Amino acid sequence: MQYRKRMRTLWAAVSAAVFCASAPVTVQAAAFEKENGQYVNAEGTAVEGALFRGVSVSKYQGEIDWAAAAADDVSFAMIRMGYLDSLDPTFDANMREAAASGIQTGVYLYSQALDVDRAVKEAQFAVRTAKDYRVSYPIAMDVESAYISGLSRQELTDIVNAFCRTVEEAGYHPVVFGYNDWLVNKMDTSQIPYDIWYARYGTVNTYPNRTIWQCTDSGTVDGIEGPVCLELAFTDYSQVISPEGFKKIDGSWYYFKDYAKTDGWVQANGVWYYLDPEDGGRMVSDCWKEIDGQMYQFDASGAML
Repeated sequence: MQYRKRMRTLWAAVSAAVFCASAPVTVQAAAFEKENGQYVNAEGTAVEGALFRGVSVSKYQGEIDWAAAAADDVSFAMIRMGYLDSLDPTFDANMREAAASGIQTGVYLYSQALDVDRAVKEAQFAVRTAKDYRVSYPIAMDVESAYISGLSRQELTDIVNAFCRTVEEAGYHPVVFGYNDWLVNKMDTSQIPYDIWYARYGTVNTYPNRTIWQCTDSGTVDGIEGPVCLELAFTDYSQVISPEGFKKIDGSWYYFKDYAKTDGWVQANGVWYYLDPEDGGRMVSDCWKEIDGQMYQFDASGAML
């Protein structure tokens, strides 16, 4: 566990007290920390509209003490899922431990899609994997791979929309991650009606539909060894992403409470449904089923008759 920022702040305060004992001590916030209730950038200027601070992490951050990170003003985490059919080895631990520490969790998948069909498969993999975790932030398409850099502007735009549309149709909230050059020159974001996770280091953070800003790749956070990407959120996703409701994944319906998949009996809009615990929480439909020794009939929509 590291406490470098706190130690630097403490040392600054102690030094000021020793050498300027007669003067009041003012300790300026570090970049992308709060000062007078507002996050500040590397120049010490307030970042207007920034609501929450977060991190994006992958296997390169190693084992993370998420409780320490939460205590260091990390409200949300965008956690690397990996590639299509290839999970980041730290994904499971990061998702479970971050959520257990009260941190809101989203995921990002590093795209290598060269066409719309591949983008749809990547999105299906993302939502299929996400369903077993508490996902309270968006599912992101990470668009930065040299593998896809040769696509035309329109091709990449169509690929991004296909990924995001598939995520949205499943019941999750999509976002597009990209650096300024990719967003401006390699795709046409005027055709992309989805949230933008904007990566640009320095002080410029505005972009159409930008909801998250990746402001540095050299941040320091308690509980994370070495540099980490810091994120500032300008949208309160707890007001955008519902914690409860149905999601349709791989053609089957599931029900989520507090962002987590549930099972058993669920009542929604006055109708009873059964999410089969023996079938991974998949909704029962268009059949008779014996439950706890009693037979029940369900119509094609899953409603108990």
